[in-house]
Amino acid sequence: MRLKYIIRRLKRLFDAYLPDRELVMRTDGKVWFVKISKKIQIAGFILIIVTSGWGIFLSFSFFVSGKVIEAKEKEILKTRIVYRGLLTEISNYQSKFTILTDDLEKSHDSMLGLVEKNANLQQNLSTAKSKLVSSKRRFKTELVSSKRQYETELVSSKRRQDEIATIKGKLKAKLKDIEHRMRSLNSHNFKLKGNLSSISGSLESALTERNSALMLNERLNERTSELLKYLENLQNSEKNVIARLTLTTVDEIGVLEKFISRTGIQPKQLITGKKRTSTLGQGGPFLEVGQGNEPGAFLKSSVDILGARLDQLSKLKRLVGVIPFSPPLEHFSISSHFGKRRDPINKRWAMHYGLDMTGFKKANVYATSPGKVVKSGHKGKYGKFIEIDHGGGFKTRYGHLYKTFVKRGQEVKFRQKIGLLGSSGRSTGPHLHYEVTHNGKPKNPWRFIKAGKYVYKN
Repeated sequence: MRLKYIIRRLKRLFDAYLPDRELVMRTDGKVWFVKISKKIQIAGFILIIVTSGWGIFLSFSFFVSGKVIEAKEKEILKTRIVYRGLLTEISNYQSKFTILTDDLEKSHDSMLGLVEKNANLQQNLSTAKSKLVSSKRRFKTELVSSKRQYETELVSSKRRQDEIATIKGKLKAKLKDIEHRMRSLNSHNFKLKGNLSSISGSLESALTERNSALMLNERLNERTSELLKYLENLQNSEKNVIARLTLTTVDEIGVLEKFISRTGIQPKQLITGKKRTSTLGQGGPFLEVGQGNEPGAFLKSSVDILGARLDQLSKLKRLVGVIPFSPPLEHFSISSHFGKRRDPINKRWAMHYGLDMTGFKKANVYATSPGKVVKSGHKGKYGKFIEIDHGGGFKTRYGHLYKTFVKRGQEVKFRQKIGLLGSSGRSTGPHLHYEVTHNGKPKNPWRFIKAGKYVYKN
């Protein structure tokens, strides 16, 4: 019973607020009546509710994806800071290793000098020993000859005793001289032994320093290899993150370019002002793997490519923000399309650079994109007229208005009410003459409105 009551209540509401309606259409003096039944109105109302819910859901999803991209960008910035710190630490280790290598080379040179000095000292010692042996032999021979001469002279004659005495004195002096020479040689030998001991100590200390330097070098090499492995893992993870972000950005760029191209304007031409020569842009510096590139070169190139894609995406988003995708009326029908047509008054062929949109008189007219009003007032056969500059070369025009609500130089927001639909100027009945121009050239407004259905849907 309660369900039947609810059904009756809904039926009464639909009968009260959604009666059968008829749409009057007039073209070239002919009038058509299109009947809109209650069921079609109910289906349209349900379709509007579903479409609005779907748009809210997509807006929330787009906001969440933007937050995720922002978090990923912060994570990339932190990893880049860590990566730069590791690069500075590696450069410090390399400078320390260079200093130790220079010290080792200097120690090696000093060791070679000490070895040469030791060889010279050994050679001097051997020469001194040979001289001592030769002097001893000479002394013995002289002593033997002197004794023989003394004995012969003593035996032969007493007269030579004085000569013998003198010879003995000479021999004693020679012995003292030889003893003095032997003492000096012994002292020189002791000095050589002391120098040898000091040289051997210096050699041992140099060897210990060399061994410690070699051990330190091994530890530094191990630490360097560990850091290189860590850097390689870090670079791989960063490469994966940047690759994912780049793919996501490229997908979004492709979607936005597809929407913009539905208007008949190439996105590349909007960004650079030149005609587009290719589809999705790809490129970057050629960095062959394993050819001695400096550390982080590939990662830097990937970050530069990602930055270029993000810059392109931001430019496309700004363009989507200024392109007039929205229709200026909430409810309308098209009475005359863009292009060649017969004039509704004199019936002659003429070029129509806008879109005639019929609706209820005094219906609200909205700005199709944010911008600045460059003209508001009466303009010849356009009647009451408004022209808005949206930036990026896009302008929209609204003619035959009943009333205008904005002034010249005023900034308007998206979907702001700017006037009321009327029939001022050269007009056969209430309608809105709507034009879209880009860089002064007229464009078909209907293509922008159809493209806007896909933009606001996604």
